[in-house]
Amino acid sequence: MRPSESAARVADLLNLLADAPRGLGVTAISEELGIHKSSASRLLATLAQRGLLQRGGSGLYSLGPSMIRFAGVAMAGLDLVRHAHAPLVRLSQATRETVNLAVLDAGQVLYVDQVTGPTTIVTGNWTGRRSPIHVSSSGKAILAFSPPERIDEMLTDAFDSFTDRTITDPARFRAVLELVRERGWAHSADEYEVGLSTVAAPVLIHGRAVAAVSVSGPTFRIPLDQAAPLGDLAIQASRQIEARAFGGATGDQE
Repeated sequence: MRPSESAARVADLLNLLADAPRGLGVTAISEELGIHKSSASRLLATLAQRGLLQRGGSGLYSLGPSMIRFAGVAMAGLDLVRHAHAPLVRLSQATRETVNLAVLDAGQVLYVDQVTGPTTIVTGNWTGRRSPIHVSSSGKAILAFSPPERIDEMLTDAFDSFTDRTITDPARFRAVLELVRERGWAHSADEYEVGLSTVAAPVLIHGRAVAAVSVSGPTFRIPLDQAAPLGDLAIQASRQIEARAFGGATGDQE
């Protein structure tokens, strides 16, 4: 195997485990990567020895402690995350809810920073996790302010359903995006996980979304009829991030 193939296999494995926080077994990994089980075992053992992976008592492999250090260094180096953190803290203090910063990556929402609110019921740590674009308010906020060709690309087929509240019809989802553009913020309630609701606003440069700021919490605290004030606060936080990160380059799209 050429070095480039080995590197690609390691990258594929790390991405695979990043989307499986509970871990995967050797058999599942070998099938996903399309390699023999013995090859998968050797690869997993090597990476576990170096701290990149860890093997739990159930025999499942997950990302190891070294990955946390790497992720921390990478996140600290992202200018957007650095500029956004203080506005995120202020938004969390104002809403008393958990606040996230998300970007679009490979057609999914990737959460790159989080500030946890002071309430006793929180949504867990989403930093480094992904979610489908159609079930999150961040995904809706980003896609609504994306180029038309990106929207068309994402709305070619029916979406996967996660709950009975998930919007699966592309035509209906287009209507949702129109509403997001009109009011400047997006709302998602019980669409990915029952009991979880979020409100998000896009972070814009020249009228196009590069990220989204969201406020999340239990659905009973963020029902649709109470989402507008949170949406306005998320918009304010987004404007603060734009000013800090991009200066004067946040106006209308050209």
